[in-house]
Amino acid sequence: MALLTTYTIVNAGTAPTYVTPAASDTLTYAAGLFAHYKNTNAATRTITVLIPGTDAYGDAFTAHALTLAATTGELWIPIRPIARDATTGLVTITTSAQTNVTVAIVRLI
Repeated sequence: MALLTTYTIVNAGTAPTYVTPAASDTLTYAAGLFAHYKNTNAATRTITVLIPGTDAYGDAFTAHALTLAATTGELWIPIRPIARDATTGLVTITTSAQTNVTVAIVRLI
């Protein structure tokens, strides 16, 4: 598990550094965050944003799973406040397979 770096978009332009995700990564929650995933592998990948906690009935929240298309797939995933762990302030995102996948966390303020 790795803590991903956040890149803030500025008026002059931003060139975030893309990294290979781990099976499970974390990021520090802030308003305006997006996770940008790219896939050049011939197989699809599943990117899952975990939603910690339980609802008013005591049932666990359902994680938000998205399919990252093969070969030229890209996903821009908004990071919502519900994904933030109330204790740590972190958001956890898992990636089903990491080969030929890259990610950058960007923030628009």
